[in-house]
Amino acid sequence: MTFRFVPSLSDTDLQTLMATYTYGVKPALRRRAHAIVLSHQGHTIDQICKILSVTRETVSLWFDAWEAQGLDGLRDKPRAGRPAIYSDAERERLLELVQEQPHQLKAVQARLQQETGKGACTMTLKRALKKSGV
Repeated sequence: MTFRFVPSLSDTDLQTLMATYTYGVKPALRRRAHAIVLSHQGHTIDQICKILSVTRETVSLWFDAWEAQGLDGLRDKPRAGRPAIYSDAERERLLELVQEQPHQLKAVQARLQQETGKGACTMTLKRALKKSGV
């Protein structure tokens, strides 16, 4: 079995990884940064697997991503989600209706459903409003 380690890190890279591991917002990114730091400290892939409770393949993929793209390679890639219920024009109409009746979200919901033929719960409307900055 061959042992694989991340190539030696520069002081800047090590500081960046330590800051990401310690203060990063995303748990997945913190975990990946931790794996790179552990490798730099001399831990084998098997040891890293046990510490982080992941497979060898996962750690190898993280190493490959680090070597190819640095910290950006460790970040999650954008993923497609569910398509938006309302088009941009319909969201604009939602904003207009809310301005007309700011404290009547149920009434806005009913009117928007009547106009567009699309039903959505009040939480969906609240998310759309938040996304629009309201």
